[in-house]
Amino acid sequence: MHSISYLIRAKEIQDFAAQFYEPGRHDKCYKQVWLKHVFPKYGFNYNTFLRYMRVDTSCLEELLVEQE
Repeated sequence: MHSISYLIRAKEIQDFAAQFYEPGRHDKCYKQVWLKHVFPKYGFNYNTFLRYMRVDTSCLEELLVEQE
């Protein structure tokens, strides 16, 4: 299981992708979302971005409630 901070970061990145990604458009593909929005803020490479996209963040809300 990942740490809470890792899950929060993964959720933020997944939200960026959901907001800016459009299938079928090369100017809004995952690589462009990473290049224009994620890389300037977080500074990690494209493979790391794809790894964050695969993280299951569904348990994040439970963990945050537990922690309080």
